[in-house]
Amino acid sequence: MKYIIIPEREAVKRLPFYFAVEEHVARTYTHDDFFFAWRVPPTVMLGRNQLIETEVDTAYCEQQGIDIFRRKSGGGCIYADSGCIQFSYISFAENVNDAFCVYMKRIAGLLQSIQVDARLSGRNDILINEQKVAGCAFYKLKGRSVLHNSLLYNTQLEHLSKALTPTKEKLNSKGVSSVRQRVTNVSDYTNMSIENFLEYVQEYMCGTEVLELTDADMKQIEQIEKELLSPDFVYGKNPKYTEVKKKRFADVGTIEARIEIKNEHITDLNLMGDYFLLGDIDNELIQPLKGVAFTREAVTERLKDIDLSSLIRNLEMNQFLRLLFGRPPHTMKPDWLKINLTSKKSSGETAGILARHHMNTICTSGLCPNRTECWAARTATLMIGGDICTRKCKFCNTLTGRPRLLDPNEPRNVAESVKALNLRYAVITSVDRDDLPDFGAAHWINTINAIRELNPETKIELLIPDFMGDKSLIQKVMATQPHVAGHNMETVRRLTPSVRSVATYERSLAVLEEITRCGIQAKTGFMVGLGETHEEILETMDDILKTGCKRLTIGQYLQPTAKHLPVEAYITPQQFVEYKRIALEKGFQRVESGPLVRSSYHAASSE
Repeated sequence: MKYIIIPEREAVKRLPFYFAVEEHVARTYTHDDFFFAWRVPPTVMLGRNQLIETEVDTAYCEQQGIDIFRRKSGGGCIYADSGCIQFSYISFAENVNDAFCVYMKRIAGLLQSIQVDARLSGRNDILINEQKVAGCAFYKLKGRSVLHNSLLYNTQLEHLSKALTPTKEKLNSKGVSSVRQRVTNVSDYTNMSIENFLEYVQEYMCGTEVLELTDADMKQIEQIEKELLSPDFVYGKNPKYTEVKKKRFADVGTIEARIEIKNEHITDLNLMGDYFLLGDIDNELIQPLKGVAFTREAVTERLKDIDLSSLIRNLEMNQFLRLLFGRPPHTMKPDWLKINLTSKKSSGETAGILARHHMNTICTSGLCPNRTECWAARTATLMIGGDICTRKCKFCNTLTGRPRLLDPNEPRNVAESVKALNLRYAVITSVDRDDLPDFGAAHWINTINAIRELNPETKIELLIPDFMGDKSLIQKVMATQPHVAGHNMETVRRLTPSVRSVATYERSLAVLEEITRCGIQAKTGFMVGLGETHEEILETMDDILKTGCKRLTIGQYLQPTAKHLPVEAYITPQQFVEYKRIALEKGFQRVESGPLVRSSYHAASSE
């Protein structure tokens, strides 16, 4: 990676200049990754589609001489000044999730290297003592990804709190009552001057590798800068629309759709709001919808091959349709999915044991339909790593957000729960901990060792995360010699991007292959009823078998809440029997297939 050296120029370098540098380098220099740090005079920076009137106190900005400019990327509105450092990162990364993970971990590592206790929260925030010091925005050009983030080093936070005017609803979603309450400066935690820090940043990120921009580069940059400086780009008036729809979605933001309709067909569309833009919505979402009938069915068909979450972070198809058309008609569950949730004495005893040992279970967080049956039999799938997941998959009801620190007592609590439940077969799973350097692998190992110490006769089955594909971490966990190790595919290849938030189909196959290579019995599972075809199910079975995995579970997807993916189809019990027959014929050795089957259903009885 090379550090960009920018020649001096007479004119003041304001925000649009640096965004022009980003865009020019991304389009012109495609042989390497690039990085540079920069600062601007007091400025409010709007996201690509944000409404100025709802985000900025323009009168205060004018009074204080604070510039207002807009960027081409999404994300929220921010305040920056000479005490706020901007970082630009231009890379080859194709997968935005991987780009965020790699880059933001490196920035967190940069702060940690100067003894600042910073940590990554989610994908694009960095916190010190639970207060935000950095956030990141993203946009994609052809073959290139551009990330830029702001680091509050010695920023005038009073200007920040008065210039920005987010809605109370937005503040409440962050768990704060004011902008100022949520942020802090790095300078409160280090004696290093901002100038010395900037020198350190260049060496830490790029060493001695540089790209020096030429006079020819500067001329092209000035042309891009003119567009970004223009009032039309910053303040451009929105045209009138015949329909205005507005809704706020958790983990997406507020989206306001302004739709022009003629003869019941969409002639134009604009999406405003505070959402986080990831891709080119003009060409990949809005243009394809022009001329389409304004009906739920027509829009669904037109967008069936488009992954909305790759354009607007966390946006799901059902949410976009709800924005345009409201709630869909409710689909009643068939009789075969009616569950007897009557509690029995033994199930209550199991719940009491789990509570006394402060245990989390996927039975509860995942709203498992079999929990009453399993708890009555004194079995449960224990969940480690806390109860908050760093990922937000569209099918899963586990809490998502900023995890707490790992509980050092949890391995012992798990072991004591296994002993109290008198389990001969224990199933352990975890939330995803992408915020940790080892993604939680060491905590897994400590937990397995603690179980073995107190329960030497108990067989242990694991349901592990993908550890971001790090084979060395998988090997370390497999070295504990579990009886079975599972990792779920969850769905077919085509649906994976719209169902899972970070995991990929190929990476999950690689995890299963590595489990098998380590000499451990591998297990996986997937859901049906999400819109997959019969041929895709057969293809998924074949892909799994190629990894060496011979244990399979197949179950019906059940929508946990209205904000999750809707059920596309309820698969009949007869079809599940057919899936089991096919799987066994293909070469699987153990198969659980049924409407209510989940990953660890009847795990012990299959031995």
